[in-house]
Amino acid sequence: MQQETSTAPIDGRTMRSLRTREAIVDATVALLEQGDLRPTAPRVAEAASVSVRSIFQHFDDLERLHAAVAERLVGRVSLLVVPIPPDLPFEERLERFVHQRSLLLEAVSPIRRAADVHGPFSSEITARLQAGQAFLREELVRTFSTELDAAGADRDEVLDALDAALSWRTWEGMRAGLGRDQPWAEQVLRRLARAVLA
Repeated sequence: MQQETSTAPIDGRTMRSLRTREAIVDATVALLEQGDLRPTAPRVAEAASVSVRSIFQHFDDLERLHAAVAERLVGRVSLLVVPIPPDLPFEERLERFVHQRSLLLEAVSPIRRAADVHGPFSSEITARLQAGQAFLREELVRTFSTELDAAGADRDEVLDALDAALSWRTWEGMRAGLGRDQPWAEQVLRRLARAVLA
């Protein structure tokens, strides 16, 4: 009985600590989604209803906080990735893949914009971006292996072209640069992918 009462406060403190950490990450994500690409510790603290000191009790520095934010968003967008059977007819695979990729690119836009700001100064963010790029490229290979193999000696060039066509930078160029809406941008991605793989 005595052991239970001695561990209860520790469990309570641990739970409060986890809730505070989650609140800090949630607040940072919300600020990024509102367009604040460089949220300062005071702004994060205010949004999370914690002290600035509390942020640095949970994260060694803002780079570690941004890494935690990236992990949160990766977990969120990973739910948008559903493997597409590679033996489906080409047009069905293309339709499904481009729709899924469009949802994913739209979802990652806030963190990608922030990563463009912080990435040059953060090896951790750069590494996560590279891992994300590798994952997206592997999805292309898995889904369109038949068409890539049919390209023969040009396979790598076709894959690079497809990777560029369905990249976040292409998406951002249409959404933010040209002001296109999401359905229009998705249709353009479909056209680009079809042209590359034709």
